[in-house]
Amino acid sequence: MRHYLLALALAAASLAFTATGHAGLSVTHGTDGRDAQTCITKHVQTTDQHGKAISKRVRICQ
Repeated sequence: MRHYLLALALAAASLAFTATGHAGLSVTHGTDGRDAQTCITKHVQTTDQHGKAISKRVRICQ
């Protein structure tokens, strides 16, 4: 019983520390926001070797 409570307390503490670490981040994925990327998504339609139309979403980031 003691090991179960210790594991539960450890899991709760690790969840609390990791959840608060990511809460303050912005949407940009650069180094401290200096190299922020702007991304757009495009729908591209191609055909496979059997002639069937395939629609894909492609992300283009700059």
